[in-house]
Amino acid sequence: MSISPLQNKDVEVFADNLPIMMWSAAETGTRDWFNRTWLNFRGRTLADETGFGWTEGVHPLDLPHTLEASRSALRENRPFEVEYRLRRHDGVYRWILAKGNPYSHEDGSSGFLGCCFDITDHRANEEKLGDALVEREALLREVHHRVKNNLQTLMALMRFMRRSATEGGREVLDILNLRLVTMALVQKHLHSADTITEVSASGMLEAILPELTEMGLGLDLQLEDAAEDLVLPGQATAYLGLAISEAILLFSQGGSRSCRISFGRADNLRSIDLRGVGGRLDESQVLLGQRLVRQYARGAGATVDIREEAEGPRISLTFAQP
Repeated sequence: MSISPLQNKDVEVFADNLPIMMWSAAETGTRDWFNRTWLNFRGRTLADETGFGWTEGVHPLDLPHTLEASRSALRENRPFEVEYRLRRHDGVYRWILAKGNPYSHEDGSSGFLGCCFDITDHRANEEKLGDALVEREALLREVHHRVKNNLQTLMALMRFMRRSATEGGREVLDILNLRLVTMALVQKHLHSADTITEVSASGMLEAILPELTEMGLGLDLQLEDAAEDLVLPGQATAYLGLAISEAILLFSQGGSRSCRISFGRADNLRSIDLRGVGGRLDESQVLLGQRLVRQYARGAGATVDIREEAEGPRISLTFAQP
């Protein structure tokens, strides 16, 4: 039986039979006890491991930061944790998470008690997940790139068709073109974003609103500072951009002079409000326009409230998000 600084045979027996590796260190920082689980993992005796013998199993590249973690904690009398590779009895290095806490006895002696966990499988799973996310990100970027190129082809076709269209036909084509332009702008933003798994809604709007303003809608678009931003997956952000574009089109057709867009939060609800100044929702466009706004908002994970107010029309998109 190993000699334990715990000074209690019952506690020592308990510690020796725990399925986790445990150790203790004197106030000088040298290790003076390891439980049976540690010794079985290492395949060495207590005499082999005490003092600084345990460091013989630490991977050379990990030894400096491992020792510094325990030494600095010892100097400051605080808990610590550190990850390092430790050689198992079969010669294989395993990743270990070590945690230590300071202790003191009634006789005035002090030191550290610690435990270690084999986290090799956990780290391997994290790496696999990271690789999968990188592959998914690359695939999504390629999809968005192809969608953007196809949209540009469609817009060129719209411009060609407009040359020979009647006045009514040109109006329809202009509306379709606006929708295609919005799709292309959103795809362009997603393609240039650092990541498309988490996209800032305010960042997306900052990117597309200036170009929508140049579309000749007769509407001043104002994006207020987003104190409460909204972060969405790429696909949801694309739907959000289309919903907002469709709402702006409704305001333009209804005669609004401007549109203010703001972000809000209440409890676990996030919201984006579009407020038109002047005008009313064009009755000839309400049915289709509102249907598209609601459909796109649903794709973004939002509910929609459309109403007329004294100042002008208002469309609110609400998201359940902590």
